[in-house]
Order: sequence, then structure tokens, then C-alpha cells
Amino acid sequence: MNTSQALREASDALLRDLEVLTSLEEEKRGLDPGDPRLVELAGRIEAIAGRILGGTVRQHQLTQRAEVQVAGGAPNAPTLTIEETQRTMSVILTEWREAERRLAHADPDSADAAEAQALTAALRDEYRRAYETARRNS
Repeated sequence: MNTSQALREASDALLRDLEVLTSLEEEKRGLDPGDPRLVELAGRIEAIAGRILGGTVRQHQLTQRAEVQVAGGAPNAPTLTIEETQRTMSVILTEWREAERRLAHADPDSADAAEAQALTAALRDEYRRAYETARRNS
């Protein structure tokens, strides 16, 4: 995978995790004190925050690599912004289907279900944007 695509995937993963984190945090804020879901959601939020931290480290490393490639005039140096570098619709669709399967198998009242639901929504929106972009460009 080239640096541009790796940066796009890292950025997309960070944005999805941030959306999911926001969704879970908003749900947690509305629960009554003593609700056992508070602990479950807090644990899920902590795990996602850890993923986000790891993702920022990876993205920093990738941007350093891109900087070296661009400065050195490497033939595989990124030429597009992260936003302009698109993920393929098939990759997005695969992740979306996996999130939907995860949601279908999760206990409806669990933090896993809440996370899968937020992830499903984010991937559905990403797929719609990719589809609209592809349609405009064809």
C-alpha cells in the first residue's frame, strides 16, 4: 500500500473512532448513576481512546514518511491530499458488512451493540459519499 492510501486509511479510522467515541460518550452521559451499562460503556470508551492514540502515532509516522518522499522527489511520493485520496468502495462495503454482522450478533443493550451501530452509520455515510463521488466522476 502506498503512503497516500495508508494516510487515508489511518485518517478514516481515526475519524470513525472519534464518531463512535462521541456516540458512546453521549449515550453514557444519559444513563442513571448505578446503571451497569455505565461501567461497560466506560470500558469500551477507554478501548477506543487507546485505538485513537495508536492511530495518531501511526498517522504521525506516515506523515513523516510522506514528507521525506515529497522532499526527495520520490516517484511514489504522495501528490494528493488525504481528502482527495479515496478508499475503494469495495473496502468500505466490506467493513460496513462486517459492522452490520457485529451489530446483528451483539446483545442489543450492550456497549458492543452501541459501538457497532455507530460504526455501521459512519461506514454507510462513507460509502454513500464514495458512491456519489464515483457517479460524479463517471
